[in-house]
Amino acid sequence: MLIAYFYLPGTSRHMNKPLKFCYIIALLFLISSFGYAADPRSLIEYRENATIDWTRGVVTARGIGDPTTFSDYKRTQTQHEQTIAEAMNKARHNLLETIVGLRINTESRVIDIVENYPSVMSQLREMAHQAPEIDNLRRYLYDGTVEVWSQMQLNGGFTQLILPPDIRQIESIKQVMTGKNFTQPETSSRSANIYSGMVVDARGLQAVPVIAPRILDENLEEVFGPTYASREFAVQQGVVRYTANLWQAKFDLRVSDNPIVVKALKTIWPRRCDFIISNSDADKLRSASEHLLFLRECKVIIVLDPM
Repeated sequence: MLIAYFYLPGTSRHMNKPLKFCYIIALLFLISSFGYAADPRSLIEYRENATIDWTRGVVTARGIGDPTTFSDYKRTQTQHEQTIAEAMNKARHNLLETIVGLRINTESRVIDIVENYPSVMSQLREMAHQAPEIDNLRRYLYDGTVEVWSQMQLNGGFTQLILPPDIRQIESIKQVMTGKNFTQPETSSRSANIYSGMVVDARGLQAVPVIAPRILDENLEEVFGPTYASREFAVQQGVVRYTANLWQAKFDLRVSDNPIVVKALKTIWPRRCDFIISNSDADKLRSASEHLLFLRECKVIIVLDPM
């Protein structure tokens, strides 16, 4: 830790100005390095050796490399590099273990897919192996131990690989509305408000984030989910974005400048990852083809309690 080099116990009142300046710089450096994990807007799930940032769509895993000798100065450059390589291998192993344990929806987890399709496991292993290290989080401990962190995006190739097949490519809004589940609403019934996205306030419900949640009305009819989301947008930016801050969600660029904010009445147990909203809110979303367009583009944010 950099602070250890600058802080002298019991001398803070008499610390000279250059030393005070160095101490402040070191503190700011550490805050900037680790501050993203403490962002109150992000919904972060903490595991034993990993974190899942559901807001940024990123999984980060830690690896520890143990030194072959106690004193660092006795170690050769090769041994030092081996310790770093060992740390990276452990970080990527923990990364793979974390993503395989992720829940996709109320019915399945990633591990359910890899058990049935070994080729998917091979591709996930390759993704984890190629995951980069977060350079500014590498730490060297006094005994030569090395701690590293590896990071992988959930969107993109990973999502394409594990996304449920019922989330299909929807080419155009006309194509969406000609399906059997959709009917063209009458002009007189169109909502006076055309919304640009949806924010679901699901705080206080003990909900659990998953990769592909559903939003239902009180009759358990789907309002948003596989029927509405286009695979193209789901892969690019995720089916939904999660956050722990309602105010931030309302002004997020994902839902543009005029989102509809709805309150989730409850979740469906025991998985607690699908959300029920009121029939009146569901009717607002079904009142205009423009709303089907933003649902197709996955412009949905769900606000949960901090984890």
